[in-house]
Parts: sequence; structure tokens; C-alpha cells
Amino acid sequence: MQIFHKMITAIDITKRYVEVIRGRKSRGVLTLLDKFYQQGEDTSKILEQLAKKVNSDVEDIVAVNFPSENLLFFTIDIPGGLKMKDERDYTKTEISRLLNLSAQEIVVEPIRNPLNKALVIVAKQRDVNEAITKVVSAGFPEPDVMLPDIFKYLELVEIKNSSITTLIVLAPDYGAIILFMAQTPIGVRTFTYSSWEILDILREETGITAEDFMNNPAILKDNTSADSIIESVLVDLPYTVERETIFLLNTILPGTSIREISKFYLLFDPPILTEQSVKIFNSIDSFQNKIENVKLSVNPDKVGLGALGIFIRGGAEFGKNKLVQTQKTDS
Repeated sequence: MQIFHKMITAIDITKRYVEVIRGRKSRGVLTLLDKFYQQGEDTSKILEQLAKKVNSDVEDIVAVNFPSENLLFFTIDIPGGLKMKDERDYTKTEISRLLNLSAQEIVVEPIRNPLNKALVIVAKQRDVNEAITKVVSAGFPEPDVMLPDIFKYLELVEIKNSSITTLIVLAPDYGAIILFMAQTPIGVRTFTYSSWEILDILREETGITAEDFMNNPAILKDNTSADSIIESVLVDLPYTVERETIFLLNTILPGTSIREISKFYLLFDPPILTEQSVKIFNSIDSFQNKIENVKLSVNPDKVGLGALGIFIRGGAEFGKNKLVQTQKTDS
């Protein structure tokens, strides 16, 4: 029985791999105990294999990500003075009207911001049910937390700037821009760039696999042609981000120029190409002297950023996390 501590199982599902980490929370301290990672595109089969290794308890808090491809993001006006329940009901009614779907067909999660607007994360109830079934059918307990994929990264970052800022995320399956005002997310836009597509191209050009990159980030320094190849692969990325950021600003903050954004933060998952990416962004006027690697609140310590963010969110079910530490990990 989990009386003096609580066990947490965090499951990060991408199109290329599944990572599961398990740990405990006791007296506010999160301790990561085990890590399991397996690559492959048949994620249902991988989940079944990992479920047997992890052997989660029915009392575990189970947290899992929800795929970005099944999410929609809206920013809508919210009347003042609404209580939390009324705010959720209002946003559900508005989104239901916008999508021409019944309220029973959608799940919404509003995040209010200083503009009297709400960033609303939307999923179809059918897709949520299918995601839960996929995890349970594999042999894991039913998830207690289902986290929109992009938000697993927000569990890890510290954005203390109170003005307009932007977080640029290159995730394994997609790219995303999150616009912040006073440290609160006010808009999200995804785009087709992804970190693993970039790694695929680098593998074709250099012979260095994604596993090699992740196990030995310094491997690039041993490849004399790597810098020019990386630059050619990433050369269009700043222009894509610039275009998508302008679109997001025009939608949420009409009349605001991209030059009014005080800071751009970059998160690359896995973080091996962050240094080169920042350098390339700095060559573009819109980002010059404004972009930097985002600071993480915890040290990943050979654990995937996504899985770690989900793990931290699972621990938050029992109040604020005082500390996150690693005791041991097994592959």
C-alpha cells in the first residue's frame, strides 16, 4: 500500500518512440526510480511490452500525454467576473458553436490571461476516449492525468519575463510557438517542423543516428562537416517561426509587431541542436539578440524532456513539488 508515499507512472508517447518513467513522491520530493525507452512506430505494441516491464500498481498516479495532432487551440474573449465552472461552461459553449459540434462531443481546458481572454485547448471526446483505451489495453492502469502534449514542456521551463515573450518548441513530432504575456500562455500555433525529421536528415547526411546524438551530444564536434550540414538543414526554420509568430500576433494581439516581442526562448527536444539553432536564429533581424536557450527548472539527467515533464505534472496531483531528483534509471 502507498501510505507514506505515492508512486507515479509517466508515459510519453510519440510517433517514433515511447518512454515510461516511474518514481515516487514523498514529503514533496519527487524521486525518479526507473526509466524505460523503446523506439518504433507501432506504439500500441511498444506500450504492451513496456507495461510488462514497468509493472505499475493500481494505486499509481498515471500521467500520459495527449497527441498534438488531435488538439485545437483557440483564444477567445471571456466576460469578466465568471467563476471557474462558469468560465469552463462558457468556453465549451463558444467552442461548440465555432466547431458546430455538441458540447458532449468536445473536451475543453481554458487558461485565462490578463487580456480578459482565454487560451482554450480543445479535443474531441472520442479522441480522448481512444487515447485512454490505448493505454489501458496495453496493461497500464487508467490514466489520472492526460496532458496536452505541448504542455509537458511547460512543466520544465522557467519564463520569468513579464512582457510579451515567445517559446519556440521543436518536439519529436511537430514544432510549436507559444506566445506569453506576463508569464501566462495566451496563444499556441503548431507547424510542420519536428526535431526527429531534422535528425533523420542529419543521419542521411552524416551517418550519425538519433541514438548516437542522444547518447553523445558532443559527437557533432568530432564531425568536421556537421556544422555546414546542420546550417543547411535549419536555414528555413527561423523564417517559418517568424511567419507563424506574425500570424499568431495578428490573431491575438492585432497591431502588435514581432519586434515588440522582448524575448524568444528555444527548446529543442532532444536538446542536442539548441546551440546551433540559436546561432542560426540570431542571424535573422527579428530574432537578433533576443533569442536564447530556455532555462529548465530541473536537470533532465539522461531522461527525455517529455517524459520528465509528464512525471512532474503527475507529482503535482499531490501539491507543489519541492524537489525533483534521480535515484537510478534502467533502460
